[in-house]
Parts: sequence; C-alpha cells; structure tokens
Amino acid sequence: MVRESKKKEQKKSTTDRVLVDKQGIALALGISLPTVSVRIREGMPCVQEGGRGKAWQFDLAECVQWHTDRAIEKAVGVTDEGMTRADLLKALLVEDLKIKRVASAQALREVCLLDEVERTVATAFIEVRQAVLALPERVALRLLAVDSEIEIKTILEEELELALRSLSEAELIEEVMDDTGN
Repeated sequence: MVRESKKKEQKKSTTDRVLVDKQGIALALGISLPTVSVRIREGMPCVQEGGRGKAWQFDLAECVQWHTDRAIEKAVGVTDEGMTRADLLKALLVEDLKIKRVASAQALREVCLLDEVERTVATAFIEVRQAVLALPERVALRLLAVDSEIEIKTILEEELELALRSLSEAELIEEVMDDTGN
C-alpha cells in the first residue's frame, strides 16, 4: 500500500511538470536556440542534459521563473554587481536618508534649491541691466550741460554706482529663501 502511494506521488510530480526540449524552451521564452545555450551556461535549470542521442529537457515553469528572476536581476543590476536584496534595500534606505537630510536642511534654511537661486540671481541681473541700459536717457541732458571731462566722468560714475548698488546691496540668499517659503 505504501509503495503504491509513493508510485502515485512520483507519477503525479512528473506529470504535473511540463517538460520541453531546447526548441520548446526557446519558443516559450521568446529567445533563439543559441541564446538557450547561453542561458544554460548561465545556470538555467534543466531536467536532463542533452547529448549522445539524448534530448535536452526543461521544466517549463522552473525555466520561466528562472528567466523572469534573471530579467529582474539584470534590470536592477544585481547580477553584475553581486548585490543581494538586502544590499539593495540598504542602499535604498541610505538614499532615502540623504533626501530627508536635504529636506531637513532646507526647512532649517541651511540650503536652498538651485533653480530658486538661479531665478533670484537672474532677476537681480535683469534689474541691473535695465538700470545700466537706462543710463544714456537719464544722463544725456546732464552731460550736455557740462564742459569738462572730469565732470562727465563724475556723472557717469555716480550713475553707474547707482545702477550697480542694487546688486551689491541685494540680499539674494534671503530673497531665495523667501521665494521658496522657507
């Protein structure tokens, strides 16, 4: 009775598996026969190795699982770098911690976003440019009223100083922080 039960178990376990040959596994995985050979060398499981009149036999479900796992590992870069799932989770936690540190530093006004800095500096430069470009119109009549080169230079220096003062007095960092809401 026990023997009969074991035979049924063996028969059932072999009948539950779908076995395919090299061509069948290539078709099932959507790869070529030479790629099947490469996958075998990479460790794809087989039920029976082929050779000397024997055909290769593969458990379809086992090979599909192996192929899927391999694709996931390739996509994540696990096989090339030898990282385990635990290593990947650790790296993910480290990156998450870095993001939280930056957010915390930003909330404490220790850092600010680069695009906000660029926007504030660009605004300051636009204001200076406009002030410098307005100089000829503002000083033309004054310059016509003077005769000496020294007076002309003095007027131009005063006006340039006035135009550039807004840049030197600007509190760009505070403006950036105000723009970001920090």
